[in-house]
Amino acid sequence: MPIKQMKSNQLYELRYKPVFANFTESEFNVLKKHLYVRSYKKGQVLFDEGDKREKVFYLMNGLVRFERYDESATFLYIDYTKPDRLFPYGGMFSDEAYHFSAYAATDIELYYLPTNVFEQQAAYNPTQLLYLYKRISAILNQQEKRIQYLAISSATSRIVKALTYLMEDLGIDCPPKKIEVPYPITINEIAEISGCSRETVGNVVKQLKETNKLEYEHKQFTFKDVSYFRMYAE
Repeated sequence: MPIKQMKSNQLYELRYKPVFANFTESEFNVLKKHLYVRSYKKGQVLFDEGDKREKVFYLMNGLVRFERYDESATFLYIDYTKPDRLFPYGGMFSDEAYHFSAYAATDIELYYLPTNVFEQQAAYNPTQLLYLYKRISAILNQQEKRIQYLAISSATSRIVKALTYLMEDLGIDCPPKKIEVPYPITINEIAEISGCSRETVGNVVKQLKETNKLEYEHKQFTFKDVSYFRMYAE
């Protein structure tokens, strides 16, 4: 888990990422004094729910998984973030603790800096605050859609909608007309997201493969009939 300060070429690249582009030079100069790079192996924990919200992160490579459990330790929430995204947005400018746990779903590399430094530099920059507001609004809209996706009684529909959610959130275009999720997602994870049994998810995925709508090899999904899945997002 090497931790190292940022190199000049990394700082230059990061400077023009959307989440940092609206900071003034003086504000970014403050941020870069506190920026570090860190790598994690698959399965390592970044933070746990309830930990003090001391750091914000910007993912460079790999996939991060978020989890939150209820008081009985029954699974409640699962989500992911892919590269070129800041996290967590939940609790920004307000809460002292993280709302969920985060761990490396693959080997990852990320930037991090102290939460208070990031928030202090953003607080008096209206353009940066507007950017953060729009990102939080987009995340809220995405979560509202996810709830709508899964608030149905049909197990098959819930599974297809869960797959659609992952396609939209994590997928990348793959010519001519496919979308790939280039990260390992297990059948168990789809079961957790959809609230269905592993056996039911396995059967639905098998049917989707047989009808040439989906490929699933080495824990990676390729959506072959994109219009079919997008129909479930409407």
